[in-house]
Amino acid sequence: MDATTARTRPIDGKAIAAFMLGVGAALTSSWWPAAAVLAVAAISVALASRRALKADPQLRGVWLGLGGFLIAVVTLIVTFGPTLLAWFVFLLAPPG
Repeated sequence: MDATTARTRPIDGKAIAAFMLGVGAALTSSWWPAAAVLAVAAISVALASRRALKADPQLRGVWLGLGGFLIAVVTLIVTFGPTLLAWFVFLLAPPG
């Protein structure tokens, strides 16, 4: 496959949507409800994009889907990690 063939292949729309949702989740990480909704949506759309890309080898967008997935996972970790860690430490603290 040459460079011109690679440029004429269509990009999967779900991969683009996953990337945009992941970026949206990262940008709204200061307001956790929006970040959580966008991140979960980005992860689910990225997984759907992965299935579509495997089913149709003519589609491009593997890196966009993967980027959206990774950005969403990192956003969830950064947004909820400190809260979950605090709850875990609180549960381990001795009473009294």
